[in-house]
Amino acid sequence: MQDTDIRIQTATSADAATILAMTILFRNHLERMQPGDQQFAAFIPRLLASQDASFFLAYIADEALGYILLRYRDSMWVNGKEATVEDLFVDPAKRKNGVGRALVTHALAHAAASGCVAACLDTNEFNLASTRIYRDLGFNDHSQRWNGRQVFFRKALASTATPVTAS
Repeated sequence: MQDTDIRIQTATSADAATILAMTILFRNHLERMQPGDQQFAAFIPRLLASQDASFFLAYIADEALGYILLRYRDSMWVNGKEATVEDLFVDPAKRKNGVGRALVTHALAHAAASGCVAACLDTNEFNLASTRIYRDLGFNDHSQRWNGRQVFFRKALASTATPVTAS
């Protein structure tokens, strides 16, 4: 496999099953139990229909290799629209061939063409492959103000909203 063989396409509702299979593979790779398959199956079509999200799939011929999910929001800190890389996943059997870099490069070009003025993401500091890609592509985790690394925190909240279920 060569970088030139990789084809990136914007996902549509017709790609929901492919994204679902890849997302389940990603969840299992992370050794997580949640979200469940049905939760993913219910939520992926919502994201595919949203103006605030874009999935891109990487293929060689008809074989899906990975995906990236971008989310969009207005940010007063960048004085415009910002893209967040919510997910980047490449099938572990297909890694080390430039797929992740191709997905990120494509997604960033799409974000810029869509009017985004900045992009952000989070990843684990020990995920050396992804941190290398992100740094090579110009992402920075260093704060000049505090002379240290930026840190992303997450907390689960108890919600009173009704969960989305597959119909």
